[in-house]
Amino acid sequence: AKPLLLDRAASRRRLGQDVYDVLVIGGGVTGAYALLDAVSRGLSAALVEKDDFASGTSSKSSKMVHGGLRYIEQGNVGLVRHSLLERHRFRRNAPHLVHRLPFLFPILEKEGIFDPRLAKGFEGLLWTYDLIGGWRIGKLHQRLTVEEVLAHAPTLRAENLKGGLMYFDSRTDDARLTLTIIRTAAALGATVLNGAKVEGLITERGRVGGAKVSADGEVIDVRARAVVNATGVWTDSVDTMAEEGHRPQVRPAKGVHIVVPWEKIRNDCTVTVPIPGRARRATCTRWGNTVVLGTTDTDFQGSSDDVHCTREEMDFLLEGANTAFATKLTPDDVVGSIGGLRPLVGGKEGATLDMRRDHHITLGATGMVTVTGGKLTTSRHMGELVIDKVMTVLGRKAPSRTTHLPLIGGGGG
Repeated sequence: AKPLLLDRAASRRRLGQDVYDVLVIGGGVTGAYALLDAVSRGLSAALVEKDDFASGTSSKSSKMVHGGLRYIEQGNVGLVRHSLLERHRFRRNAPHLVHRLPFLFPILEKEGIFDPRLAKGFEGLLWTYDLIGGWRIGKLHQRLTVEEVLAHAPTLRAENLKGGLMYFDSRTDDARLTLTIIRTAAALGATVLNGAKVEGLITERGRVGGAKVSADGEVIDVRARAVVNATGVWTDSVDTMAEEGHRPQVRPAKGVHIVVPWEKIRNDCTVTVPIPGRARRATCTRWGNTVVLGTTDTDFQGSSDDVHCTREEMDFLLEGANTAFATKLTPDDVVGSIGGLRPLVGGKEGATLDMRRDHHITLGATGMVTVTGGKLTTSRHMGELVIDKVMTVLGRKAPSRTTHLPLIGGGGG
């Protein structure tokens, strides 16, 4: 197959000349899959992103394509069942990008996530995970001896170690996956442009009919019969362009990861460890010659365009690692950090950790479709549901085709 070459000037020119069936605002993974779903149904579609593709939440996740074991603990079994089905579809449609990843839970006599008594109950949870869809990955969870645990994570503190539990999920390079979805849509005829900021919406007779987009020093009127707001933590600002008096719906939750040299921990799988004094668990995942350690989950009140790991957050994660591993990680060992925001939807009370991760899709009074919430793993299905809503705006019918649609590089073409 010929390589896909995107001509930026030509894309910019088409945005100003064509009238699209659908314009997607936001180049994260949700907007990307909405675009791919639209163009694969035969709609003319465009996507604009104010920064770079995947530059927001979709490059700052834990890189997991997973069912979400924690959501079973919260009682949200339906979300987990569906997430595991979508994980299977990702592994089938993008096997070059989504890979199986073992997760290890050490069983410790004290100061662990759980002791041997609680481990029995937790193993029941793992059976639930396997039975509702985890089995599709080709392996069921396993109980490990102390020696087997240390073979996977030799620097774990052994004095309180009683064994371990291992189950299987998947991981991906989230930014590369998002870019591949966008490239697949472009290969099918979609127009895409990054560095293209929406300055305002075009409205005609009370209906949204496109957007004013600034790119490369010029302002382009992009006309579309339907507009999708898939801007994540920036959702409320775009919704306000469509409807004055819009009440904010998104509650940003900050997540932070730090990166340390692999030789300090030497794990060959993802090791889940407790964070002292906190309900949340932390994960330590090998990424090349480094280990990514995270994540936090806290309310965020600052600018969505300026999110960084603080010294306090770094120390917090280092403390968790030093409690679990017989190694001495210091701030000097940290070679990088990632700070991002989750666009949670819901009330302003309670801990963000306890909030549900379901997606929300709404059709506003001016006809704009807004999607937020959800998670990377369910992005394909979210894109399908978004375009289902767009089809009602357009008064058209066509089935989604993304369930079995390989991404570029994953299907031999």
